[in-house]
Amino acid sequence: MGSRRTGKVFRAVVFALTAFMIGFAFVHSSMSAAASSVESAEALDFITQIFRSLGFSIEMTDHIIRKLAHFSEFTVIGGLLTSCAYSFDRFKPYRYIFAVLFTGLFTAVIDEFIQLFSDGRSGEIVDVLLDFSGVVTGTLIMLLFYKIYINIRTKSKRDKKENGTD
Repeated sequence: MGSRRTGKVFRAVVFALTAFMIGFAFVHSSMSAAASSVESAEALDFITQIFRSLGFSIEMTDHIIRKLAHFSEFTVIGGLLTSCAYSFDRFKPYRYIFAVLFTGLFTAVIDEFIQLFSDGRSGEIVDVLLDFSGVVTGTLIMLLFYKIYINIRTKSKRDKKENGTD
């Protein structure tokens, strides 16, 4: 019974986090170009300071920061969508790969569509592809993570049974 409850809590948490991240992406896409530029400049300054404090000198542009932000947001979204799939089938989350990828692609298209109505911004096909590549990356990372996790748990349970400590 405890496992079933844990599963429901996990599902609720990952669905809430997924909705939050998608909302986060949509809110940033609805920002005007001016507001988005200010945010990107602040992020660029912050990242540059981190690298300098580590002794590295890097040349980054506002454009690179924006693209990294898109890719990173959608990598997290892909990972969270995969976690939603895992919440339905803890042994074969890949069964839901089509739904995960379709939802990620649909989210990327909507994200760029929102930008068509944001002052000074435009929706770009190349950004849909960048966002979707983030979704695919996040999905693959989490599928690999869950595969390793499942193998460790299965081996642990098998070892307990063989040793009579179950």
